[in-house]
Amino acid sequence: MNIFFRSLLAFYAFCLTVISLITMVVTLRPEMLDGALKFLMTNVLADRGLTVLLFIIELIFFGLSLMFLLSGVKSDKDKKSISKYNNVGEVRISLNTIESIALAASRKLGGVKDNKAYVTKQGDNVVISIKTIVMPDINIPALLEDIQMKVKKSVEETTGIGVNEVKVSVENIYTGYRSRVE
Repeated sequence: MNIFFRSLLAFYAFCLTVISLITMVVTLRPEMLDGALKFLMTNVLADRGLTVLLFIIELIFFGLSLMFLLSGVKSDKDKKSISKYNNVGEVRISLNTIESIALAASRKLGGVKDNKAYVTKQGDNVVISIKTIVMPDINIPALLEDIQMKVKKSVEETTGIGVNEVKVSVENIYTGYRSRVE
């Protein structure tokens, strides 16, 4: 959820809280409803400018209600996979599958001890981030460039999905485990 959407939701929740408070007070003291209704009829609805303003505010709240309702119903399936259409039908490839392909391609290179891949969807394409642990005495810039090219080529050839960017970062250098005897 982006910050604008969260801000709208917070404002909407605040307004609904105030309206709920007012309706609770009116429920406990119904005579206040008569006074509020008389004030509304004589002062607010008599002036056409205030009536239009009130209608616009009501329309905005109705639109916000629909937006929040539909955002709750929206499926997350599209976020976890990429769909391609061909002459036979739809082909859906999950982001986990693309991660596995990226990991397999990057592990084939010598000098890589361990790695993790993360794939994010960017339209119909993907961005792949790889965090790796490399062996010592390796030319790191050359290795990372090889990983970028191999991963991009492998994912695009295997899935047919475009790769916008491959980000590779070295998390550590593998030193091995030595038992310490004293």
